[in-house]
Amino acid sequence: MFDAILRMQLGPIVERLAELETEIEDLRRRGENHNRIGTVVAVNPGGRRCQVSHGELRTPWIKYFSPAAGEVNETRHPSVGEQCLLINYGAGDGSAQSVALCGIESASFPGVSDSAELHRRTYPDGTESSYEHAAHAFNWKNGPLSVKADRAGVEVMLGGVGFKVTAAGFSHIGGAVDHDGKNIGKDHKHKNSGGPSIGGEPA
Repeated sequence: MFDAILRMQLGPIVERLAELETEIEDLRRRGENHNRIGTVVAVNPGGRRCQVSHGELRTPWIKYFSPAAGEVNETRHPSVGEQCLLINYGAGDGSAQSVALCGIESASFPGVSDSAELHRRTYPDGTESSYEHAAHAFNWKNGPLSVKADRAGVEVMLGGVGFKVTAAGFSHIGGAVDHDGKNIGKDHKHKNSGGPSIGGEPA
């Protein structure tokens, strides 16, 4: 009789404890699925979507973060193999309600600057741009074309030909100088009045 009374009194408590155990397990599972490190395995630039693998799972097509998406708008599509943080804002078991926060360095895509003062960006074709704020120096390079600028001046080079502008003036570097197809560089020829052409420095 005592056992029956005890079971009657404890029954609801035991049932509630079982419910709490189920709820706690569900919360634990949701917590594990909330944030996960993954790798981009497919990108649809036109749809602004990507697929991410995490563990043995693969997400459906989900959104990915952009540097800016308001009145100031900037688009940067992730690369296949890029590591990301998978944020499951829906907190469900699936990953349909997730977004990918890309840009985590990895062995496939290591960082390109080891200086706190240097902001550097590189592109697959070798083009790169950088700004070193301690020196106020901007550099941009695209194959043989380069632009270097700081507070003292700017230099533009294409191979071995270019120019430099500083407070002291304009300097031409290498190559010929022409205007409307006519050589006006230091080696162009002048004509004396009524005399032959003379080469050398412009008069």
